[in-house]
Amino acid sequence: MSRTLAREDAFKLVFEMELTQITADEAINYLFDTVDKTNEMWSQEFISAANRKYIESIVKGIEEKKAQLNKMIEPTLKDWTIERLSKVNLAILQLALYEITFMDDIPVKVSINEAVQLAKKYAGNESGSFINGVLGTLIKNSERD
Repeated sequence: MSRTLAREDAFKLVFEMELTQITADEAINYLFDTVDKTNEMWSQEFISAANRKYIESIVKGIEEKKAQLNKMIEPTLKDWTIERLSKVNLAILQLALYEITFMDDIPVKVSINEAVQLAKKYAGNESGSFINGVLGTLIKNSERD
């Protein structure tokens, strides 16, 4: 299966963790226990070893670096706070920013494009523009540093 589908499932787990306060291990176990042809929640019917490794790495990484990621995101939110941000947009931003910051094997443009596509699918076109703007600002700010 493609990395895009694995990323979508990872997003769903990060969103679930944000919404319910479960741990990364609990979320990951739920995915691996329920992914099959009868569960319509997941993007994949079978998770390859490579996608399993990616999902585990990114979901656990986001859990570990959540405070750092949010601290990076918050200054880009004009007149907003992390708490006011929709949980969908927050999960997408955390996922993309984690990839950009901590996963050297994923091109920045791919992380941004995939984040925009997730936002359009799960939160609407306006969220796609919002996500693109926030990530673009973060990239520009990091290039100046």
